[in-house]
Amino acid sequence: MTTRTSPKATTRAATLAASAVLATAALLATSDTARAADGNAAATLSTGESLSPGDRLGTGDTHLVMQGDGDLVLYTAGAGGSAPQPRWRSGTTGEGNRAALRADGNLVVTAKDGGVLWESRTGGADCLHLPVTRLTVRPDGDMSILTMPNSEAPYVIRLWSATLGLQFPCGSATR
Repeated sequence: MTTRTSPKATTRAATLAASAVLATAALLATSDTARAADGNAAATLSTGESLSPGDRLGTGDTHLVMQGDGDLVLYTAGAGGSAPQPRWRSGTTGEGNRAALRADGNLVVTAKDGGVLWESRTGGADCLHLPVTRLTVRPDGDMSILTMPNSEAPYVIRLWSATLGLQFPCGSATR
């Protein structure tokens, strides 16, 4: 016995399935549940959020700290339970500096007057096709700027990491 399915029904079913996958991926990409500092989940800073002096974002033994001296520093636990050690730093100074993940996906450290002191170079007009961006601090001691492309494929792209630097040709190395 042969079963026939109309192309219209097949297309509708595929569209519904794709929509469900995209909706789930979008929820996971923007969910604040990843902020839990339970040591297993990544802590996230979403687009539009910032860190003021003294603020920290972390999970387990890894923390990103906007220090009072104006430097944005990623700390990981030292060997054998010793004091946390800096793993990455922005190299900025200045009382009142802030770190923010801008709407275009660029992580910046700005001075009190708003001037940009450091940037990840992961934003701008080149990156408009990457609408969902977040900074993650992972328990393995790394932090990354991740994005989800504006397409039907639910995958994440690493734009930048503290370990590897700029990863995706979206940003410009000369900026």
